[in-house]
Amino acid sequence: MARRLDWSALVERAQASFPGRCVGSFVWLRGLDRSMVIASQAFTALIPLLMVVSAFFPRGSDTAVSDAVIRRFGLTGDAAAAVTEVFAHSGSSSVGIASMLLLLFSGVSLTRRMQKMYLSAWQVPPRRGVRGSLNAVMGLLALLLEFVVLYLFLTLIRNLPFDRALQLPLSWAASLVLWTTIPWLLLDRQVGWRRLAVGGALTATCATIYGVATTIYMPPLMESYSARYGLFGVTIALVGWLLCIAVLVVASTVVAAELDRAPEGWAQRFRGLVGIVERQPSPSRREERLSDAVDV
Repeated sequence: MARRLDWSALVERAQASFPGRCVGSFVWLRGLDRSMVIASQAFTALIPLLMVVSAFFPRGSDTAVSDAVIRRFGLTGDAAAAVTEVFAHSGSSSVGIASMLLLLFSGVSLTRRMQKMYLSAWQVPPRRGVRGSLNAVMGLLALLLEFVVLYLFLTLIRNLPFDRALQLPLSWAASLVLWTTIPWLLLDRQVGWRRLAVGGALTATCATIYGVATTIYMPPLMESYSARYGLFGVTIALVGWLLCIAVLVVASTVVAAELDRAPEGWAQRFRGLVGIVERQPSPSRREERLSDAVDV
């Protein structure tokens, strides 16, 4: 009986610790479900939108999306040919109004789902009316713009002597800007830049490390999937890659939000070091969320 009580006390202590609260918040947020939805929505909305944007690039750049994917994963042979076929389009810059509206609606749906995730993680009440939807549209435009700018920068430095050494810090800096700007817009500008920059830096670091890892395991995986399943195999591999990115984004957001309201002394010192103004957390709300997380 004593051992059972000690075990229960140990579990309660683990749940009350910072890592335990992060895990509890991820479960309460239904992080895996949200990650799967965001990943699938990104594949069906964001990639077609990037293809439409690339159609307006100068002549000869109509394969910008497929070329970026091939270079990102270091693909060759059949896998590179399959990716080119997946993202192939006519190269014409004429896009139907109905198609453009459908893609825009899908893209806004993606940012709205991300918006709900950020609002829940940061415990920020949503803005009603047109303003929330407008910020979702602005978030989508910022997402597309920063992807295009990063692609152009990487294209410019490709001919420099130390281009591979420059790609890593440049990608990290672009990710930092991206994952600080997007939450700021989707949170309806109710959370300050400094507080969001912590999550942006954490997401950028995780994404950069994962980006290095993908150059190792993705080429053989894409080769294997394309040989087994053809174009469908390439799609499966890309959706799996997007799912991992979505899990990193959701998990980093949860950790950053918990760090922002953590009562521990080390967390308070860290917030003071980066210039975050202290705010008193609500104990009742914290206990309620922790209880909900355990129930889930």
